[in-house]
Amino acid sequence: MLNIIIGGITAGLIMTFMTGPAFFALIRTSIHKGFLSGALFALGVFMADTFFVATTFLGASLITLAEKNQKYIAVIGGLFIIVIGYRYLTKKVEEEKEEEVAVSSRLKNMGYFFKGLFMNLLNPGMLFYWIGLVSYLGTNAEYSSDNIKLFIFCSMATVLSTDLAKAYFASKVRHLFSMKVIMWMNRIVGSALIVFALVMVVKVFFF
Repeated sequence: MLNIIIGGITAGLIMTFMTGPAFFALIRTSIHKGFLSGALFALGVFMADTFFVATTFLGASLITLAEKNQKYIAVIGGLFIIVIGYRYLTKKVEEEKEEEVAVSSRLKNMGYFFKGLFMNLLNPGMLFYWIGLVSYLGTNAEYSSDNIKLFIFCSMATVLSTDLAKAYFASKVRHLFSMKVIMWMNRIVGSALIVFALVMVVKVFFF
């Protein structure tokens, strides 16, 4: 039992530090908008992972459908991520008053949840990561159905808790970042998202 829990936690830690688009966007959101926005973004990513796991357990038909449409998913997801990256590159950084931040938070926080949800949902690599992980566990004689569920639960709990921790600590150092630093961060994150999206599409079509 203990080795299953440790294995699940280890798999979750590996996943949460994969430098995909959600990783960069979570850090940027937490620094620029605070912990609540970052936490909602992390919850959106978590809900996408929950959907992937549910899809994997539901059966081969949904997996086959995803595999057949992998190129379309990659193109749609790539375009979505490129748009976000472009917005980061071109967005003007302005000093916000506390009142403006409060109003902005009430109106836009749920937008960060959906941004995290769709950024992860439209990344076919994450779907096939979960499919590969569950398939590997399913072919291992040491893992019963209950053991697999425990492993996956530990993995997902680790991903969510570490993402929330990243959001928390990133939000705590936000006061150290000047507008100029945030502007350069936006450019770096935006460039990274665009490069990731292009690589994702190229890999699906040519490799």
